[in-house]
This record gives sequence, structure tokens and C-alpha cells, in this order.
Amino acid sequence: MLVVASACVVVVVVVLIVWISGRSSPTTGYDVSYPQCSGSYPSNPLFGIVGVNGGLASTANRCLSGELQWARDAPGQKRPQQPPLSLYIDTGNPGGHGVADWPGGGTAPTYGSCNGLLTNACSYLYGEQRAAHSYHLVAALDSVAATTAPWWLDVELMASWAGTYQLNIAALQGFIAGLHNAGATGQIGIYSTSAQWKDITGLTAQTTQTAFNGRLPDWVAGTKATLRQARQNCTSGGFTGVAPTLAQYRIGPLDADLRCTAAR
Repeated sequence: MLVVASACVVVVVVVLIVWISGRSSPTTGYDVSYPQCSGSYPSNPLFGIVGVNGGLASTANRCLSGELQWARDAPGQKRPQQPPLSLYIDTGNPGGHGVADWPGGGTAPTYGSCNGLLTNACSYLYGEQRAAHSYHLVAALDSVAATTAPWWLDVELMASWAGTYQLNIAALQGFIAGLHNAGATGQIGIYSTSAQWKDITGLTAQTTQTAFNGRLPDWVAGTKATLRQARQNCTSGGFTGVAPTLAQYRIGPLDADLRCTAAR
């Protein structure tokens, strides 16, 4: 009976070791948003970046709650540090299109009074109000994440933008202020590419810090990039004057993200 019992113990131990070793440690981060509502989320993520909006700064991602939970369950990364959950929001400056949520009045720092027209002041207030709206969408579900998680501003040509660089810069300054004023304490950075960033704002790596009065982390967009290209973007794809924090690439139908090693 003792021999049989010992054999059973050995079998149990072997099975346990196989089961543990079969659980691979996550190595890849992913970003998700409303397009992933119709399918399953990436499995076993190292970290997750969740889109708050539904394609426009005025809309909500209908799967926000589930995607926040998906990212919270990730382990994150210690070296270089990357939290389990980050957030990103859609931006733009649609003031020339008569949108319903365009501000009709108010006062913006530096720019003065908004008269409801497409001005620097109204552009700033639009960004500020839309960012606060996005912040509160997250805070209603997870107040800790809204306050402490990193936030990224999605700055791409597919959004509506105004006809001058300064109007667009004012809107983005408003988005940053809106997150801070609503309660965000995590870092705020930009998701874009050097070409799109320059087309929208006229800024380069040499001029961005002056326009925004400080350092802005960057996440290099690359929905068609390979992992090799993402590694190159970590080295040379920056557009805000600091070493990139993240570089995006593609794994099949999924948007994956590489945490760059040079960023702090």
C-alpha cells in the first residue's frame, strides 16, 4: 500500500509540474477598443491599452467595462515598467463642421473668450470638455484607473481637424488640460506617427516641447507594422522629442504593442 501511495504522489506532482509549466508567461501587450466588441479579446496579455471612445471624442466604447476588466487582469511589466492598464481617447478639432458639442462660450487659459466660432479659445474648450467627458466615462466604472492610469491622445488624420496648425494645437492642449482638471494624475502622451503629427500640428520632435510646455511621451502608431518595424520605431520613430514609450505592430487581426526599452 505504501508503494502505491508513493506512486500516486509522484503522479500528482508530475501532473502539477506539467500544468504549471504549460501556463506560458505573457510576453505581448495589446490595445483594444470598440472594434473588438464583436469578438474575443487577446488572450494572456502582458498589458492592455483600452480605447474609451466609440470612434469619436463625443461617443463611448460600448464594451468599455469588459475591456477594462480584461486589462486589469494583466500582470504588467516591471522592467521597463509598464502598468497592466492604460487608456486612450479619440481627439480632433471638428469646429468647422457645426458639431452639436462645440462650445458656445467660456474662457480658455491663454486664448481668452470663446465666441462659439472656430477660434483658438473655442478649440481649447472643445478639447477640454471632450477629455473630461472621456475621463468620467472611465471614472464611472473604475475611479482608480481613471485617476492613476496613463492616458494617450489618439492623434490621426482620419479624425476631423481644423485648417490651421494652431487651432489643432489649441484643441490638443485642451484635451490634456481636461484630463488633468478632471482628476487624471497618470502620464499623458500622444499616439501618432511623425508624419501625421506634423500634418496635424506642424510640430516636430524639436518644437513639440515648446508648444506643450513640457515633455510628451509618444506611442508610435503602426497598425500594419511588423514586430521588427516596431523595434525600429522604438529607436527612431519618435515625434515628440523624447524616446518612444510604446510602438504598435500587428499580429494577425490584433493590434499588439511593444514596450520600448529606452523610455523611462
